[in-house]
Amino acid sequence: MTKKGRLSRAVAAVLAALLVAGLANTATAAAAQKKTADAAFPAVPANTKVSIKLASYLPVLGAQAVATLNGFIAGFQKAHPNITVTLEPEASTAEGAISGQVQQDAIAGQVPDVVQIPFGEMLNLVHSFNGINMTKVVGATSLAAEWGGANPYAPAITKLGVIDGNVYAIPWTLSTPLLFYNADLFKAAGLDPANPPTTWPQVNRYAQAIKKVHNSTGIVDGCIGAASSGIDWCLQSMIFSASGTVMNPKRTAPTFNNPQLITAMKALQSLGNSGAIDNLTTGQAIQAWGAGKLGMFLSTSAMQGSLIRANGGHFQMMVANEPGFGHTISVPTNSGSGLVILSKDKIKQQAAWMLIQYLTSAESMTSVTENIGYAPLRPSIVNLPQYLKTWAAAQPFLAPAMDQLSRIQQWQAYPGPNYAALSGILVNAATSITFQGADPQSTMDAAQSQAVGLMK
Repeated sequence: MTKKGRLSRAVAAVLAALLVAGLANTATAAAAQKKTADAAFPAVPANTKVSIKLASYLPVLGAQAVATLNGFIAGFQKAHPNITVTLEPEASTAEGAISGQVQQDAIAGQVPDVVQIPFGEMLNLVHSFNGINMTKVVGATSLAAEWGGANPYAPAITKLGVIDGNVYAIPWTLSTPLLFYNADLFKAAGLDPANPPTTWPQVNRYAQAIKKVHNSTGIVDGCIGAASSGIDWCLQSMIFSASGTVMNPKRTAPTFNNPQLITAMKALQSLGNSGAIDNLTTGQAIQAWGAGKLGMFLSTSAMQGSLIRANGGHFQMMVANEPGFGHTISVPTNSGSGLVILSKDKIKQQAAWMLIQYLTSAESMTSVTENIGYAPLRPSIVNLPQYLKTWAAAQPFLAPAMDQLSRIQQWQAYPGPNYAALSGILVNAATSITFQGADPQSTMDAAQSQAVGLMK
């Protein structure tokens, strides 16, 4: 063999050895990465001091919510004296308030480590402020422990903080649309309170009967008009119940004029044409409810406390699942919020995850439900005496809300900084169709064109 041939064989041997070593190293690195991802996300060492900032909108919900949140922070810090939690309360619960505050914090170089984000703002927050991918950072083992344990999350709830197959938010506070109704008005109108309407055509007939007999308001729909506050979480539920959509599967384009969505719009317009529905604010609806002049109110399940207080025992109040369209059962969506981690510091991420675990524990969720009115996302705690059993026994309206948790569908957050405007476009279009007699197809075609421009 020539010297050149021997050299070529030697080089080939070296390259082969390097390839084998490289493949081995790659396999070892991949195995190590998988092991890291599958291992439990570590806690902050007890001898390491760290401070984190929590941004929450609970303080604007009233004194009871303030006391509850402060209690959580005090309890967490007592359990973990090396971790200090600073609360940054938000000024408003309006759409965009949380992301707006985080943007101001970012300009000042003080982005919160943990943010309680309304689900409608989640996509923008994650994309604009690089919320951490919990599937990758926290890992499968820790997420499985969060979802499971002695009191697991309702399976459908675990999907609400998912974007493109990865977990970015841990659901914390949540409510669904429910149909509250005045049983006394039902009886006076010749309606059976034991058989509330289950479809939108039935709602229309029931509302007309109530309005004719009592000259009262048949129904107020919190999905549209003044009671919606311009946010489409509830309206999306009605659209999904008609098998409609608001975005394409990749969330890159709106679908505001798809045929099934138009079906939902026509049902709303039928309510307006018959005079069965009134365009009241939430405050006006509660006032009419307390006066015994409102037959039905479709609103968030978190509204039950206010309606009970407004009623004051003057009439029998009942509640039913959200109506559907007959051919399919209703598809409830969620309002509420999830907890997102924004910190890029490893120790702060660990502290943030420990705080999230504390806030979403069975004990904390018991307080969230009892003191604020949100649904218990760990359903088993409703039947346990150390948690909600005693409270639940005095809540005749809990069953429908719990039933809907099992089939809840994610409120679709729009991408980009115009997410709030996109939500408003949909609600405004539905409102004009319902209360102003606007043509459903042409109105939604115009809404689609406007939304396409904003989403770009």
